[in-house]
Amino acid sequence: MAKPEPQPRTSRRSQADRRRLMRKRLVEATLATLVEAGYSGTTVSAIVRRAGVSRGAQLHHFPSKQQLMLETAEHLLKRAYKVMGEVLLAVATEDDRAQAVVESAWKELYGSQAFGAYFELAQAAQHDADLAQALKALSQRFGRTISLASAHYFESRAGAVSSAESLFSMTHWVLGAIGATRHLQKDAEQTREMVRTWASLLSGQIKARRGVRLPPPRPPDWDG
Repeated sequence: MAKPEPQPRTSRRSQADRRRLMRKRLVEATLATLVEAGYSGTTVSAIVRRAGVSRGAQLHHFPSKQQLMLETAEHLLKRAYKVMGEVLLAVATEDDRAQAVVESAWKELYGSQAFGAYFELAQAAQHDADLAQALKALSQRFGRTISLASAHYFESRAGAVSSAESLFSMTHWVLGAIGATRHLQKDAEQTREMVRTWASLLSGQIKARRGVRLPPPRPPDWDG
């Protein structure tokens, strides 16, 4: 009698891939629910229903709703860093870099529907001390990463009101504020004008370092 063939053992790689895909699935469901229903309507039940997974699977990967919300916020901020980096490296003419990164960051991130999820979380944090503390720590990590990137790519122009790092880091807050209040603005043209104005102001204060063609260093606490 032939012996049954041994079943292939699940590799650590495939287990890691399944874990990564499940976490991504839950984060994407959270993003979509935040955009569609707002923070108050983003319940765990709504998230797992949209993701098509069990409550047990969600609890295994994210034991609390707050952990899932923070993973979602971190995902968005890392996306912001990645997009900015890609734009900075892609712009061939250094003099266009500041203008290009502001306009591309708005188009790809802060003006996008998906990034509305971050605004929902930031708004909710005003009434949730634990969420506010966690988002603040996450924003500080993101800020340190952006400071490294801006120092790598830019320097202040003569007579600039502040350092290149401070001025460039303000882009996150300026575009975030424009995006968060877009529904209160006159029309889409007013929104675009505000973005163009900030891009122009930033370009007048900082300039690109010549010959930079490599990505910037990353702080040890910001992976991805």
